[in-house]
Amino acid sequence: MDIEQYITANEKKLIEATSEIIKIRSVKESPMQGMPFGEGPAKALNYALDLAKSFGLETKNLDNYAGWAQWGEGDEMIGILVHLDVVPEGSGWTYPPYGGEIHDGRIYGRGAIDNKGPAMAALFALKSLKDAGIKFNRRVRVIFGTDEESGFECMEYYKKHDEAPTMGFSPDANYPIINGEKGVLTFSFTTLLDAEKVDQRARLLSFKGGHRPNMVPDYAEAHLTGDIDEITNAVKTALDIVPGNFEIEQANDEIVIKSYGLSAHGSTPERGKNACMLLAKLLGEVKLAKPYADFIGFLNDKIGLDTTGKGMGIDFKDDISGQLTFNVGIVGCDDNKATVTVNIRYPIKYRGDEIILEIEKHIPDSIRIENISDNKPHYIPEDSIIIQKLKEAYEKVTGEKAYCFSIGGGTYARMFDNCVAFGPVFPGKPELAHQTDEYIEVEDILKNLRIYTYVIKELIK
Repeated sequence: MDIEQYITANEKKLIEATSEIIKIRSVKESPMQGMPFGEGPAKALNYALDLAKSFGLETKNLDNYAGWAQWGEGDEMIGILVHLDVVPEGSGWTYPPYGGEIHDGRIYGRGAIDNKGPAMAALFALKSLKDAGIKFNRRVRVIFGTDEESGFECMEYYKKHDEAPTMGFSPDANYPIINGEKGVLTFSFTTLLDAEKVDQRARLLSFKGGHRPNMVPDYAEAHLTGDIDEITNAVKTALDIVPGNFEIEQANDEIVIKSYGLSAHGSTPERGKNACMLLAKLLGEVKLAKPYADFIGFLNDKIGLDTTGKGMGIDFKDDISGQLTFNVGIVGCDDNKATVTVNIRYPIKYRGDEIILEIEKHIPDSIRIENISDNKPHYIPEDSIIIQKLKEAYEKVTGEKAYCFSIGGGTYARMFDNCVAFGPVFPGKPELAHQTDEYIEVEDILKNLRIYTYVIKELIK
């Protein structure tokens, strides 16, 4: 049989494996003994490694931080960088988020496209070449991470304890080839809410929304107390002004306001509707007591519904990677303290420290910037060997011209030299990562299987 026949022989098994691993809720949770990111990510990792062992591949588990499956010989190693953790499911799913169900030619579930489906496609691509008896002059290693969505701690652990790839790719973004990734800056605005400044106006008891900094929040909720009639009337008037989807309830001496938005990936916040910022805009129409009014005023005046950081003076752009994006991912506010966690994707030609310095010029003294995390931009020249090989495989399978571009998303590619992001989303297809009803089309996962198989075939010569 030729390679194509071996690929075809693995198609059904690939679909089954993708459905099965989706069923594992691999959301990061509190550490457990031997499970640094909780039970779910460890369970998903061991599923993938056990599957690889059944293929006859060499495997290794790095203390449930990361793991790998490998085939081939030689001093050089090609890395395929994937992750098995997922963001929280959120609400409003048509099909069970961990069902792995197939409907209308689509495999539904959290992680289907980000990144369990592509991870399985890469693993089965390696299996297809092994089954075909192709000679490997380089080792190929599918490297599985388990903390991509929350900080890359898994890959930091891998780098400290194992071998870096000679070159490689991460199937965790878009086609054709992503050779540039913006910097990723995450931090929190914090402020104390001085109870001594509380007057007779409405009191903000709580304001909470969002799950992760790199997700656009699709739900937020605020609890207020004070003159119930006055608050209710103010909110009802504001509903005609603020473009959002809200619900108002009265519970004893409290008014509860629920805000419903649309989730999206933190790298493309303009594609979502931020429930937290919509709620902040609504609260801005209510006469709140001073400390709460100041906090809400800061959110509306300096951030608002804009996703470019203009209010902070950081609406930067460059000719390689384009516009900076600004996402409010989490808001946590109680009677005494408010914390707003922000995720910024900044252009390749800028630095994280200069972004922070500019922001500090635009915030009041009462606001502090804390818990700064800065993942620097990543860029690989178009004339590199890895990019040339990826272009050949993509054009062979799709018949379309391959080209390079930059993104705001951060993939494992940025962790290593000579690595780029490559797939799995084809041009013109919707961006479904971190969204409700996430899915991967069966046709697309099978096309990814072919692309990865032919890429590996070229890279092992």
